[in-house]
Amino acid sequence: MESWIGCSNPEKLSDYKSAFEKHVLTEDMQNAMRNALIEDGADVFYKGAHTFVDALTAASKGYQSWAIIKLYYSVFYLLRALFAARGYGIVKCNGIYTLKNEAGSIPVKRTGQKHKGETTKGDHKTTIYIFEKEMSNGELLLSNTVAGESIFDWMMDAREAVNYRHATFSEPEFDFFEPSIKDEGGILNWINVYLSDDTGSYLFLEQHCCIATPLYLIQKVKDEFESRYGVKSLLSDEQCQSLIRLLSGTGLEGSNRFLSLFRKY
Repeated sequence: MESWIGCSNPEKLSDYKSAFEKHVLTEDMQNAMRNALIEDGADVFYKGAHTFVDALTAASKGYQSWAIIKLYYSVFYLLRALFAARGYGIVKCNGIYTLKNEAGSIPVKRTGQKHKGETTKGDHKTTIYIFEKEMSNGELLLSNTVAGESIFDWMMDAREAVNYRHATFSEPEFDFFEPSIKDEGGILNWINVYLSDDTGSYLFLEQHCCIATPLYLIQKVKDEFESRYGVKSLLSDEQCQSLIRLLSGTGLEGSNRFLSLFRKY
């Protein structure tokens, strides 16, 4: 992106804001942007996958506080990966912009916009705004609510409660997730239940949504990168092995069904 507007140092992109905002994507630039989206999408997908797997391992052992926080972050990373799969690049230039990989597209500023009675700011709220603004048509995640809130707002509130409002962590209590998740084989059983749910009902149930939602997004990202770009696996063998080691003791480390979300079979 920077080279297209004469910026030799990506850290100085804000100095070229006027040229950046007027930049028009041409057909000649689309292949380069496609490759950049695949690379960026793979990077942020690994962040989402690693954070999700780390949270599953914690929850399977009965530790819920950090799992709540990590599951929220995994959704943020996976939404960014989904943007890349759908041809949207995220660029920061004194604000957050999107650039769609279509000839004639120009950067669209996403911060400073009115959304749900607030002005969009920060990476997380702006990411949610982009998803709800650009991808609402027929999107299952936006078809229902959790306790009257969107799934993203509900997960954000849960994360903020753990981070800021609660005086301490809740352990040894385990009342946020389905209790049987911490039983032997429990997390494997529930992951299979979520993967088999064609209706999406668990996405909107309080004790299930924080795991079901990132799992749904992992499936979407994987499927859309394959269908749009022909990419069958976004992760390297070394990255997949890292996830498997992290899952040790959960039962998921031997689940081909679960692991197929991350590697080719």
